Amino acid sequence: MIGIGVRYLCGYSVAADPSAQQPEWPPHPGRVFMAMAAAHFESGADAVERAALEWLEREPAPAIRASDANDRVAVESYVPVNDKHGGIVRRLRQSRTFQKTRPDEDTVFLVWQADPPAEIRAALGNICSKVTRLGHSTSLVQMWVVPARDEPEANWKPQPSNGEVQFRVAEPDTMGHLESAFNGKAIEEYYRLATELEVAPTKDRRNLKARRSAAFPNGEPTYQRPQLSTWQGYSRVTTAEAQWRAANGPFDSEIVILTLSEGRILGLESTLQLTGALRNAVMKATDGESQPEWLTGHTRDSRPSERPHLAFFPLAFVGHLHADGHIMGLGIAIPRDLGHESSSGRADELRRYLGKGFFDQTGAERQVHLWRDGVWDWKLDREKRERPPHTLRPESWTGPALSWASVTPVVLHHHPKKSRPNDVERLVREAFDSALLPQPGVVEIGPISALAGAGHIRDIPTFDAGGDGLCRYQTHVVARYSQPVIGPVLVGRGRYRGYGLFSPLPQELGRG
Repeated sequence: MIGIGVRYLCGYSVAADPSAQQPEWPPHPGRVFMAMAAAHFESGADAVERAALEWLEREPAPAIRASDANDRVAVESYVPVNDKHGGIVRRLRQSRTFQKTRPDEDTVFLVWQADPPAEIRAALGNICSKVTRLGHSTSLVQMWVVPARDEPEANWKPQPSNGEVQFRVAEPDTMGHLESAFNGKAIEEYYRLATELEVAPTKDRRNLKARRSAAFPNGEPTYQRPQLSTWQGYSRVTTAEAQWRAANGPFDSEIVILTLSEGRILGLESTLQLTGALRNAVMKATDGESQPEWLTGHTRDSRPSERPHLAFFPLAFVGHLHADGHIMGLGIAIPRDLGHESSSGRADELRRYLGKGFFDQTGAERQVHLWRDGVWDWKLDREKRERPPHTLRPESWTGPALSWASVTPVVLHHHPKKSRPNDVERLVREAFDSALLPQPGVVEIGPISALAGAGHIRDIPTFDAGGDGLCRYQTHVVARYSQPVIGPVLVGRGRYRGYGLFSPLPQELGRG
């Protein structure tokens, strides 16, 4: 396979769907091909690059990985027409509307199933490096050939029939059509003769004018705006299909989300206070009953449970351009195997124990009230909005995704040994095993989170729960998989209290 990544450097796309008066999203494969062709022609039309584009135009339509997007209000602007009179005073302003959309993720991927020869792959990479925009001139992009290890799972696939939507695609001989429409050689010759005519002596001008008239009897050479006439049906990959292909962790992807409705703004440094208060509130709601192991995290003889149980974690504003890490709500992760061994079933278990914290005896929903005397006072409601902020959407914490980055530091189970190289990575991988999560293919470790707003490990207090003598070494981690993983992803010794929380990481730019 070969994948091409497109990152929108300004965070938005400006391009109109030619079949409707609305923004084009995801970008049509044909638009991407046209941008690559333009970069090729404008940079010398190298023969190897031409062969690479001709290889690409013959391939079946690519699959696409693109996030959802929010259409922006169309702004009507007034711009001057091309000046034919030599003075800006004579220009008539014409109204134009620019179709803009802002995607949830700034990166899009196109994936072709064929595996090109090495020289074709290299040439496509060279072309991508020269593309600067996709659509309008303000729609700045960076493009690259995606390394094989980073090729993502597509969520738009071409269909043999019409599909849900129609996207423009390239077809065989698209390069020839573009070259013919542009008429580049003729335009170059016309302006060469025009330049010669300007500097030629008077005695030679008659001959030059005759040559130009003979070559261009209709005046200036024609230029046709190139059009793509081939359309391909696409459909979204269903959630069921995406989850069937992805690996699951120990928690259910249907997490409980509580949104802050009243209270002061707190950052990730307050994680342990908030998750501890929420856990206490849940336990208090069922006080006096025989509480199950999945709720308390302890066996009947008060030993720590070795099975997954309720996890409480912060929902912080991270991973975006202006993210500052403030906590917008709290989440509760529920074990996937809950109810498998219970005669009452999963729904009854949740209603009997967890439901008492959110509903009163009449069935009416109640606010969750958390506080720390003299420090903060919070009131939370269960998130029920149709379009909540990105941070308060389940998929922001459950994926599925190929790359995950820690929002709060991972707390190791044992102290790393300085005498052993890469001992921190070894212990991090052990933490993934202990958390019953798939083993990442690549593990990256550092003191600063890869997600904007999450910050440095020093910004968050050391995890001190669990008694004296336990390891408190913590680090930020990026975990990369070859197969999508469904979250929530919680790793390390503090995972049930909000430490070692991961969020899907938007695909990074290809290296090398």
